[in-house]
Amino acid sequence: MSKSLGFSYSDTAFGSPETLNLVRANTNYGADWVEKERKSGESKIVNTNSSNDRPEQIRIAYSSVNDVYKNSGIDPAHYAPSKKGFSLVSQITEVGRVTESTTGESYDIPFSAHLVIKAANDELVTAAVIETLLKRLLSSLYLDNEYGTDRLAQLMKGAVTPPEV
Repeated sequence: MSKSLGFSYSDTAFGSPETLNLVRANTNYGADWVEKERKSGESKIVNTNSSNDRPEQIRIAYSSVNDVYKNSGIDPAHYAPSKKGFSLVSQITEVGRVTESTTGESYDIPFSAHLVIKAANDELVTAAVIETLLKRLLSSLYLDNEYGTDRLAQLMKGAVTPPEV
């Protein structure tokens, strides 16, 4: 007997699909980052190339979840034998500085982004499955079959429903 993991969605192919590659930043942890704080299940690191008054920081945390089904809306008849799982958080904070070129006056703007992954402890929940989930999540921030910032600009104005819907 073998088990397989499947999902209830299927995507309709585009007529002439674009190459939808989101290039990751060239974050060089070994050269540019140091540990700021570590405690059980959590690490905070800071970019040594950022200034002391405007540090770029990353926080990564892992915790066990006793009931991954809580608030999931899944019928208990369809629960796995174990309800245990994990939660993974990744967060980045940084500060941008706006400087007026003539007067030299400046002000700072804070930025923060985080994502939370929650999943069951199941042998079929692999890193590849989580990567697919992340790709689908990131796709929610872009227009259909398009890579660019138009959708992000719409979201920043509060237009949360994709225009294609």
